[in-house]
Amino acid sequence: MRKVWVVLILILFIIYAFSSQTQNLRIHFLDVGEGDSILIQTPKGKAVLVDTGNLITGFKVVKYLQKNGIQDLDYLILTHPHLDHIGGTFFILQMINVKKIYDNGQDLNQLIELFDVYRWYEQLVRENDSYRVLKSGDKFLVDGVKFKVIWPPYPFVFSDFNTNSLVIMVEYKKFRCLLSGDLTELGENELLKSGIDIKADILKVAHHGSKDASSKGFLKAVSPNISIISVNKDNIRGYPSEEILRRLKDLGVKIYRTDLNGDIIITVEESGRYSIETER
Repeated sequence: MRKVWVVLILILFIIYAFSSQTQNLRIHFLDVGEGDSILIQTPKGKAVLVDTGNLITGFKVVKYLQKNGIQDLDYLILTHPHLDHIGGTFFILQMINVKKIYDNGQDLNQLIELFDVYRWYEQLVRENDSYRVLKSGDKFLVDGVKFKVIWPPYPFVFSDFNTNSLVIMVEYKKFRCLLSGDLTELGENELLKSGIDIKADILKVAHHGSKDASSKGFLKAVSPNISIISVNKDNIRGYPSEEILRRLKDLGVKIYRTDLNGDIIITVEESGRYSIETER
């Protein structure tokens, strides 16, 4: 009987430990060099990937997913068709089972005629049976985590790829994280005019910290405690902009950067309290 009780206690302990681990939301900002890739693990273990890094770092994303025990992606969301956001898709879709694929529906017809990579993207992603377009107003719920698409409208107001980047608010209990893709100031102004509540605890800084985004008005409306900049070391375009870094600091926003901190993981408890750990 004593052995039976010991076994039962061990089983209960394992169940309790597992359940307590799965009550947290985890948001991983992957260090993919030049580009963006964000993994969101819901409290019950569903996986959502937003962007995939570039053509030469997709393998790193796959390795990271496998390291975290992820064999399936429930959702793959591609914010806009620039290669530093969609490049890793070519590798990921051949290595990882993906149940649903979304992008912003940007017209690629002219690019398909000029660049083979966009023709291949059309074949791999948009001809997939599980593909559809996301637009402002779309939302879905995964294990109590809300994903709200707040930009862009469809049809588009602008033609620029960055300005049409998907912007997604991730909500869990009292916690909010704004994923702004490569949104530029043009799109920010439209969002501010719309009156949508964009206040968030965490902001994924738009366009890798470029000075064509993150206006003062937009940052004040978001009013984040923490900002994440996904960027590579010695970026050829000079990202992140010193002006944007000063602007964030002046607003009292703590800055994390993938080029300096490596992979950045936000763990959010049911209470809404969150903690941050970095690779370096």
